[in-house]
Amino acid sequence: MIGKHINAKGYTLSEMLMVVAIMGILASVAAPLLVRVTNFWRQTTARNEIERDVRASLDIINRFLRQADRRTVLLGQVSGQPPYSRVSFITEKGQSVVFYQQGNKLYMSLDGVSSMLSERVGYIAFTYPRTDDTSIVSVAVTMQAPTYLGGRKALQLSISKVRIMN
Repeated sequence: MIGKHINAKGYTLSEMLMVVAIMGILASVAAPLLVRVTNFWRQTTARNEIERDVRASLDIINRFLRQADRRTVLLGQVSGQPPYSRVSFITEKGQSVVFYQQGNKLYMSLDGVSSMLSERVGYIAFTYPRTDDTSIVSVAVTMQAPTYLGGRKALQLSISKVRIMN
């Protein structure tokens, strides 16, 4: 029995090549699938964050704007910001309220104290949808959030018409 090893252990070259080939096939299928799943998850997360921010922001804007004295409502803009991205008014309780866009942030100022409502604003516009009726203010909001590979998800979710009650 010269040249024969009874206790030979290990894998043959053909077995190793088969394992490498199978692993290569699995990697070529799994990598694009993983990228697509990650992209889908980030897009869905961005959309959910945007929807949450829009709902919360519009709820606050609607609540205060309904209480405005229509004679005090002024539409305008902060210097360097988009047109009609600012609304200011005095409420029936005498509170001074301002909603405005500054960069990608939406702020609310109540009696001179500012607080940030969202940092996802792409654009917000306050307009009068009818020139003959200043008791209705339209609020259009586009918000955006980062997604995969430096991309951004932007959604124009809401155009809300608010009737000023006073």
